[in-house]
Amino acid sequence: MANDLIAIGAVVSLSINGSTLDELEFALEGPQGDAHSGFTRRLGGHDGEYTRTSDLKTGAPILNWRAWSGLSAEEIRETENALGAEIPPGCLLENSIFSGIPKFTKLPPTTRFVFPARRGENGIRQAILAVWEENTPCSVVGARLAALHDRPTLKKQFVSAATNKRGVVGLVLAPGEVRRGDEVRVYSPTRA
Repeated sequence: MANDLIAIGAVVSLSINGSTLDELEFALEGPQGDAHSGFTRRLGGHDGEYTRTSDLKTGAPILNWRAWSGLSAEEIRETENALGAEIPPGCLLENSIFSGIPKFTKLPPTTRFVFPARRGENGIRQAILAVWEENTPCSVVGARLAALHDRPTLKKQFVSAATNKRGVVGLVLAPGEVRRGDEVRVYSPTRA
């Protein structure tokens, strides 16, 4: 089996529902207090490709593979340059922003983010996050950006400018605390 270290990056920012934090507790169902957290969620807009092969209807319960979301600081800068507008941490409703991880948005499924182990009252814990898929740009966060800058055209421009630069979403493999400034080790998918 391969367990290749593909990058060592750093945590630049953490946020819940748009508010930035210095540390974030990742439970198995996602970051505590985040609107996207939970083991299940209701079938909705971003799930179309998965459900075209089923008879499920909008609102059906499904596994929440978007328990956390992450962005690349380098890709955010590219998007900012294309838009001519600043994208402050938390504005895109991400949970984390990382630096130093090449081709971030194109990381393959089951890529793992391993954070420092920490001793607590219940022993040693170490947050491990797994990538499920690329996050696609949507008009909801585009509208947040447009409102922030009072530029209505940013809503649509964001979707175009952030294509292939919108980061990833995934599952929490092991709960633990992540702090701004933490080193993160990124491992390739395991193959037999």
